[in-house]
Amino acid sequence: MTLHQAVREVADRRPEACAIEETGGPSVSYRELVALADRLAGGLAVRGVGAGDCVGFALRNSIEYVALILATASLGAHYVPLLSGFGEQEVKEALRLTRPVLLVADREVPAQVPAVPLDRLLSGHPTAEADRPREGRTPAPGVFRILWSSGSTGFPKGIAWRQDRFVTERRRWIADTEIDDTDVVFCRHPLDVAHATDLHVFAALLSGARLVLADPAAPPRVLLRQLAQYRATVTSALPWHYEELIAAAEPGRGPDLSGLRRALCGGAYLSPAVSLRAREVLGITVREIYGSTEFGLALGDMSGEGLAPVAGVGTRIEALPGSAGTGCTDTGCTETGCTETGCTETGCADTGCADTGELVLRSDCTSEGYLENPAANARTFRAAEFWTGDMARRLPDGRLRILGRLTDALATPAGPLLAPMLDEELAATGAVAETVSLPVHPQGYRNEVLVAVRPARAEPAARAAAIAAVTAVLNRHHLHGTVEFVDAVPRTEVGKVNKPLLRERWGMR
Repeated sequence: MTLHQAVREVADRRPEACAIEETGGPSVSYRELVALADRLAGGLAVRGVGAGDCVGFALRNSIEYVALILATASLGAHYVPLLSGFGEQEVKEALRLTRPVLLVADREVPAQVPAVPLDRLLSGHPTAEADRPREGRTPAPGVFRILWSSGSTGFPKGIAWRQDRFVTERRRWIADTEIDDTDVVFCRHPLDVAHATDLHVFAALLSGARLVLADPAAPPRVLLRQLAQYRATVTSALPWHYEELIAAAEPGRGPDLSGLRRALCGGAYLSPAVSLRAREVLGITVREIYGSTEFGLALGDMSGEGLAPVAGVGTRIEALPGSAGTGCTDTGCTETGCTETGCTETGCADTGCADTGELVLRSDCTSEGYLENPAANARTFRAAEFWTGDMARRLPDGRLRILGRLTDALATPAGPLLAPMLDEELAATGAVAETVSLPVHPQGYRNEVLVAVRPARAEPAARAAAIAAVTAVLNRHHLHGTVEFVDAVPRTEVGKVNKPLLRERWGMR
């Protein structure tokens, strides 16, 4: 089934129900959304866009942006966002990989591609700047988008998704989270990233819920107020975003978020401290989820008992080289000793499985992989398996705990220590407001680390206190490290720490 057909089915069932509302702005019903998408598809078709063509987006969050995704998909074309954080070189690389025939933009982009504003598409008449498109690049049949990886480990990689697999994957996850047409899904992320489209936009539109689009640049106190104002029942954010909301809440006078039954958190390590503070300050229970732009959603903690696979997802733990354990041949079966590769039941009781190592996933509906990156494809997509690059631990009850990226592992006498856990320990000293621990040898599993620190206070004495606190923690783990100070921790479009930028700043590779 195509994405446009799937949304149209919802519109046929709930034509007058609100589909999308912009905070402080307009709204559209499901019937109006489909009609808008059809008009935009006509505007694209007039300009010669057809099956296999790529359309570039350089747009702010809006109802029209969502409708344009549907419009592009309905023509058998695919879209690629040019992220607002892309510089000139990043734009050139993105264009080289995707070769869009048309650019729909509401801002200036240094691109030699025919451009047209959204309102011109609605007029249906081509302009001199955007006439017939040039020959494009055709990815796998049915591809409707190319999104970028988070960029937290290097230049973002282009990831292509087919419509039929995407719709199947989203419907599985919607069933797992029990999102339905009574929900209000609040999105505070730019629509250029999967965290917005997958966890919010199409979670809402494929379930018949109401989607609320917030301004990604809005201050945390505004977002906190809007979550209550629009009576949000579902949202997803990174741990850092929840920390901002907690800091913005006034003690004893916080907004009523009691209706937020699905406060989801994915994309980075969620510490117990953040979960506890969210309950104490915001009155919400944050549920951890795990997935990727390449794979979709793989795990969720909807019961509060730990991460379990989404229906249709198989899991296993691959022991790290040189570690104890023989690896796990079980792909999710609950029967002891099972080596059946077709089983998709959740949990693993096989006593021969490694309990800690790289998480390996399997599903019949994933992305098509990376564009023009055979090395990354060979490392990540192996036969029917997706090698995540994340370290995980299987708990005694078969559920999983995500520990962090393999490249974040530091060698200590007690075993691997993941950088996010080290950062959590450093934050608990009270001497630092924020830290980012960067292994000096991310591929080598060594005990050397550089710690970027934003001190808890601005006065000079605070720096000395921060150095003393970091040194004490590193010594406790027998780690060798240096401390560098930052005024602010740089972040990617999706809100993750921009580690490549920090590594470049201090000459690390």
